[in-house]
Amino acid sequence: MNHPALPVLFAAAFAAATALTAQTTVVFPADYAQVAEGPLNSPNLPFANGTSRVLLIYDRLDLAVPPGATITHLGFRQDQNLTTLDQGRALQLEVRMGMSNQPAEAPSTTFEANYATPPTTVFGPALFSLPNLRDPANPLPNGQFFVPLSTPFVLPAGAQNLVVEYRIAGNSGGGTSFNYRLDRADFHSPVRLGVAGCPHSGGRVPQLGLSPVRTGASLTATLSNAPANDLAVLLIQPAANLTAPYSLAPWLPGIPANCLGQVAPTGLLSLSTGTSNQGTASLSYAVPNNAAWAHRWLAHQVACFDVFSPAGVVVSNGAEVQVGLRPRSSSVVAAGPPSSVTSGTRTANYCPVALFRYQ
Repeated sequence: MNHPALPVLFAAAFAAATALTAQTTVVFPADYAQVAEGPLNSPNLPFANGTSRVLLIYDRLDLAVPPGATITHLGFRQDQNLTTLDQGRALQLEVRMGMSNQPAEAPSTTFEANYATPPTTVFGPALFSLPNLRDPANPLPNGQFFVPLSTPFVLPAGAQNLVVEYRIAGNSGGGTSFNYRLDRADFHSPVRLGVAGCPHSGGRVPQLGLSPVRTGASLTATLSNAPANDLAVLLIQPAANLTAPYSLAPWLPGIPANCLGQVAPTGLLSLSTGTSNQGTASLSYAVPNNAAWAHRWLAHQVACFDVFSPAGVVVSNGAEVQVGLRPRSSSVVAAGPPSSVTSGTRTANYCPVALFRYQ
């Protein structure tokens, strides 16, 4: 007998099974989904600190796993700035997960105090073999590896932060620590330059550069090739990108056509300084220590006074920087048998780049 509905049923069943097993991987900190390599490395946390207890706490605000999702794998990525091989070892490993009312940047140094409710053991205790890092004979897919959870963890709704604890009862190197250098995050603050400025009467074009910056730190603007021993004004457009270059002639009649404005002409802040005998200068200002400033762009351009230039003014290139934020994560670490150590050393903003795979 012919059953024309059977292919449709099989297709529907296959689609349902695929939906149930579909996996999504997110990166913590979220900024690092677009950053292939962080500026730091984690020499031996969380796996290579020897016989130890290592707790990592992640701010829920920066964790892109949706409430109700089931976390099935925990992963990390190797430091790719290095070229030397780090040999993996076998671990006697237990992984626990839970939720915390503690702030992610200032958790308790007492391990158990970081859990709002008793944690869930999601792996082991069992043997886990770490792969080699940066091994040309056996490279890691995308430079990443994962710990598959024997008991997947369902992320609850709410504002509590996520705790992941690695309890290592021993390793194949006699329980000692070893180099196992993973990618580690810091604040991410890209800098972009606009079009070139225009030459002053000495023939050189003022060049503006910016330092990366995070909340609660100072941004430094450096100027070179400017008119010597003269006044320079740094124009700052807060919370804005550079604009499309526009003519300055309405404000400075006679200025050359290649002297273009690159910051919006309204709502500007300014700082002024004198240039050196070599036409250099440096100016700094503080970015508020407030997470609301994170990810904002700050646009800049310098106007330099030069009496022998048309209109008496020349300008630098534009430059913009995005304000970064230190990782909203911390570690609590103690050496010794996990069953006997109860407190450890806290390091704020410590964050090996973490991967969470969920469905």
